Amino acid sequence: MSNAAKITVETIVTAPIAQVWQAYTTPDDITRWNAASDDWHTTTAAVDLRVGGAFSSRMEARDGSMGFDFAGTYTKIVGHKVIEYTFGDRTARVEFLPGNNGVTVRVTFEAETENSIEMQRDGWQAILNNFARYVEAKSRRVTKKNTICLWYDRDAQEAARFYARTFPDSAIGAVFRAPSDFPGGKAGDVLTVEFTVCGVPCIGLNGGDTFKHSEAFSFQIATEDQAETDRYWNAIVGNGGVESECGWCKDKWGLSWQITPRVLTEALARGGDVAKRAFDVMMEMRKIDVARIETAVRGDAV
Repeated sequence: MSNAAKITVETIVTAPIAQVWQAYTTPDDITRWNAASDDWHTTTAAVDLRVGGAFSSRMEARDGSMGFDFAGTYTKIVGHKVIEYTFGDRTARVEFLPGNNGVTVRVTFEAETENSIEMQRDGWQAILNNFARYVEAKSRRVTKKNTICLWYDRDAQEAARFYARTFPDSAIGAVFRAPSDFPGGKAGDVLTVEFTVCGVPCIGLNGGDTFKHSEAFSFQIATEDQAETDRYWNAIVGNGGVESECGWCKDKWGLSWQITPRVLTEALARGGDVAKRAFDVMMEMRKIDVARIETAVRGDAV
């Protein structure tokens, strides 16, 4: 086991986890952010993103005076979560941790002995900071053809924070304040909040109490098992929300959610007697009971 000192650097990237992961693992993106200062750049990069796959990048001074290759082998890949690799006789671990304010990217690596710990930490931190700036700028440039706009009285930012900490692949983006008074508030108040829910781009608009949410619009969240179903349902209802029927509930701001196990949607898609049995059992439920749906699918007595 290596006795080398370990150094950790981290940054928070205000962008969806999918964009953060892609920028960290795509060669074209790597050449655009992988430098500690403006007088260096990465000229080429290659990525074989699998356990046992190799990666490499060529870093050169912009004046052509020097350069070096950084290369290694991936030893662990957990999509959107963890990358581990070896480079030379050293190891490194990269963690991607979604949170309320964005994605924390944390890099822990074994130090070398030629340069001081402080110099190594500063260099890796500078590269990571450059990465965050690049991803955030790229995320802002992405022109979305369709973004869901959700109307709130004055709590869009609070709602976005709740969604970000409750659902995977969810984060808060830019927050814009009103430049002058408007019907729902005053100059300086939060007007809109950009956020994503399970990868779906949204804007929360603080428009005042003129319009209310209704069941005419809802988010349908697919769940894999009872534990995941319980987690989302309990989070929404336990945060001032209310239960409804057939897997529907409302959050404290009146927005409707369908917390829907895949076993139910798959049963309904099969049609025939299986769909009827699953549907009839569902109609008796509030939160979906996965075991009862599975029993209905099998045709056992429920």
